[in-house]
Amino acid sequence: MSVLYIKSFRYRNFILMKFIIQIVAIIFSSHLIAIFTPWYFIALAAFAMGYFLKSNANFLAGFLAIASLWTFNAWLAESSSTADLADRVAALFSLQHKALLYVMMALVGGLVGGFACLTGSLLKKPAVSE
Repeated sequence: MSVLYIKSFRYRNFILMKFIIQIVAIIFSSHLIAIFTPWYFIALAAFAMGYFLKSNANFLAGFLAIASLWTFNAWLAESSSTADLADRVAALFSLQHKALLYVMMALVGGLVGGFACLTGSLLKKPAVSE
């Protein structure tokens, strides 16, 4: 094995770990914020994690984190409830299956989180002029 291959392998692992840490941080902070605030404050959490934990795939990190968090929270609420609320809401949207409702929720939440994380990562610190 060449030294260049080992260095590039380590660099790829570093980038992947940074991406995974960013996803976990977004999920954790968004969950904590969502307990006490309205749903749209998840954008603030994704924005902050995009600003502080920049990775090479900020939109994807925000999208995957919020989409998986919302899907898990919806499934948890559905499984702990005795009512068929997801079926009723899916019927309101003219969806045949409640799984399509989960996909729609994940898409909306993922887009909010993805764009917020991307915006936070594109924000630059102001240059200090001397």
